[in-house]
Amino acid sequence: MPKFSDGLKRQIRRADITLKASSAETASTTGAGVEAGEGANANVTVDVTAVSGTTPTMTVVVEGSNDGATWYELGTIGANGAKVGQIGTAPSNLTTTVTVRASLPGARHLRSRSVIAGATPSFTYSVTVEASG
Repeated sequence: MPKFSDGLKRQIRRADITLKASSAETASTTGAGVEAGEGANANVTVDVTAVSGTTPTMTVVVEGSNDGATWYELGTIGANGAKVGQIGTAPSNLTTTVTVRASLPGARHLRSRSVIAGATPSFTYSVTVEASG
């Protein structure tokens, strides 16, 4: 991972991580875990490039883990932004093509999970993270 320094001359790390490469999904999915290091922040981008079906809906959940085995929710991303953690109001469902960005807490391991519903839904999307700490 490339290293950069902040204004206080401390070393910080940044890495671009793909949690889900762009592809079509027709049902809810859980991606594989990816080691992200000890980042304090996860700047997540969900890029939805195609949507079809009758009343298709989707939210994307980003999960973190300290050991790659036990997972917890870092946040949920929807059309109107994100909910951090498990507290608060869930964002509205993604229903059209859109790019949504959210800043979530980081974790040693990251993965994405989609919640897809509707009659014959199909979403083509990707999930990327810029992890920094």
